[in-house]
Amino acid sequence: MGSDVAATGKLVLCPTPLGNLEDITLRVLRALRESDVIFAEDTRVSKKLLHHFDIHTPLQSFPEGAHATRLRTLRSYLREGKTVAMVSDAGMPGISDPGAELVREAHACGAAVEALPGPSAVPGALVLSGFAANAFRFDGFPPRKPGERRAYLGSLEHETTPVIWFEAPNRIRALLEDAAVVLPERRLFVLREYTKRFEQHLWGTAQRVLGELDTPRGEFTIVLEGIRANRRADRTAPDARALAAALKYLRETGMSAKDATEALRLATGLPRNELYRLAIQPARKPP
Repeated sequence: MGSDVAATGKLVLCPTPLGNLEDITLRVLRALRESDVIFAEDTRVSKKLLHHFDIHTPLQSFPEGAHATRLRTLRSYLREGKTVAMVSDAGMPGISDPGAELVREAHACGAAVEALPGPSAVPGALVLSGFAANAFRFDGFPPRKPGERRAYLGSLEHETTPVIWFEAPNRIRALLEDAAVVLPERRLFVLREYTKRFEQHLWGTAQRVLGELDTPRGEFTIVLEGIRANRRADRTAPDARALAAALKYLRETGMSAKDATEALRLATGLPRNELYRLAIQPARKPP
């Protein structure tokens, strides 16, 4: 895939509006006009944008999972010294779409790569959520299979930073239903149709958001609030001896180690694995 001679062309990643066409930058418009060809995730979507701004640069499709022939075409353009612009259906190319394939190919053949600033739903949703945002993590789309999705949500039980997802309208309810079971007390912010006419903001637990969500349509960006520092500190508050005594009492009533662990987890907020170790350890014999 590489070459002894570096390509002299350039790949330019061009963010496009999420919904409101006024969000496009003057720099992106210039790049689209001055490029030799535009690679698009879906040419049907991109044609509307180019028509609106009277841009006539040749357009080629580069869908997700594109065949090697498309990458060879890109490599050929770059080695000829051409400038190739890349656009996704909306937002920054390379974020949960095929743009990353082009970037890797351009780097591999020694071409220049430039990413222009522009619209993205990730920082918009984070700021609108009002959650503490000194740090955050973006996990793209959550797992689609129910079992994998619940296990994934369970892994976020002690996450202290906000976690951001994209989700499709046909899966948003399933995600919220699982979150209501696995993370019942955690708050979420759901942003629907960001920058569009019917933009919607929903806050609260997953169960509350489910009750307020209309027929799911459009694109969704979800922010899961991280555990607050003071709540994390509270988890170490219970006295160790009192905790051990409570576990001993529950076990003596016939409750299994698993059920006793879950009962105290709900009461104290302490990590499940920490409580389970206490529940299964053998009782100390008196001296």
